[in-house]
Amino acid sequence: MFFSCEEETKNYKPLSSGRINSISVITDNVTWGSKVGNEIRKLFASEFKGLPQIEESFNLSHIPYEAFTGFGRTGRNIIFINQKKDDKPKMARDKFARPQLFLEISGTNETQLIESLNKAASFSIKEFQKGEIEENKRRILKSPLNKTNLKDSLSISLKMPSAYSIFKEENKTIWFQKPLKNGTSNLVAKELNILYENYDGINLVEAIKIRDSINKDFVPGRVDGSYMITEEAYLPYFNLVESNGFLSKETRGTWEVKGDFMGGPFVNYIIKDTLNKRILYIEGFMFSPSQRKRDGIIELEAIIKSLKVFERK
Repeated sequence: MFFSCEEETKNYKPLSSGRINSISVITDNVTWGSKVGNEIRKLFASEFKGLPQIEESFNLSHIPYEAFTGFGRTGRNIIFINQKKDDKPKMARDKFARPQLFLEISGTNETQLIESLNKAASFSIKEFQKGEIEENKRRILKSPLNKTNLKDSLSISLKMPSAYSIFKEENKTIWFQKPLKNGTSNLVAKELNILYENYDGINLVEAIKIRDSINKDFVPGRVDGSYMITEEAYLPYFNLVESNGFLSKETRGTWEVKGDFMGGPFVNYIIKDTLNKRILYIEGFMFSPSQRKRDGIIELEAIIKSLKVFERK
């Protein structure tokens, strides 16, 4: 680790504020328009992976030093450019509000500041992303969906907003759907008919085959005989991650419908359920033509990462 991460203080702090996936950048106008500002935008507003249209990873808002008072300090994610000293980057939790991540980048010239930004980028981006997943979970709990049938059918639970409802259920597969202004947000949960011992052999090619097989049978298109497939023109992203304590293989990319003109982003997790010695499959996908989709995918990711598994009797 190239920089320190300070523990949160215990004094009373106001609740933080801000849109999902937004970062406030505190610096002067000259620095914001300089190579330092360009580096911040390159690192923290790069393309969000797996969407059909280009959207930035984080929305950045510039706040001059003189405006960084009162309510301006309650942003949930903050990057503070300290040009008065040359020191290693520091990330503090709950410095002025809760929950809050406060990244301090120090340097007395452009070169030092850019070097500091690059040292901090990988770790701090992951921390900002994890914080936004937790913020989504917190918001979901304000109005959760209580009846999901997931515990009885699959011995699991997921926390999702009450705007979702069961759209289809059969053969230990449940499809939840939430109406959007122009489309739908969807989540499918299933127990895979794959031997537990074969989990390690699942690679990207196998993950795509599993996904396409499930959706051919369970997610039809609008036209008779049409069905969802993984978009053939673009290879999805594939990573080994953790879903609330369980080893998971994440696939993130775009889908299309065979025999129809539909498409959108998806993220799914093939999960190694060590408690029940089985393999679970949970996917979130969106259909929302001409709309921004980043925040919707982040909400679906937060739902999936709220996974709780119960021991089957």
